[in-house]
Amino acid sequence: MDENKRQDIIFFFFIGVVIVLAIIYFTVPERAAFFEYQKKWWGEAWEIIGGKR
Repeated sequence: MDENKRQDIIFFFFIGVVIVLAIIYFTVPERAAFFEYQKKWWGEAWEIIGGKR
């Protein structure tokens, strides 16, 4: 029973950390610039992968 309880505590801690990081990520004002950069980067990456260069 102790092993299951320890795993439950670790699981809830992990979920809590993920939620906190998600809140931080989605409230950062620079998020729009980050998404624009990612669109540009992945577009260039697909051009290189696809051989359009």
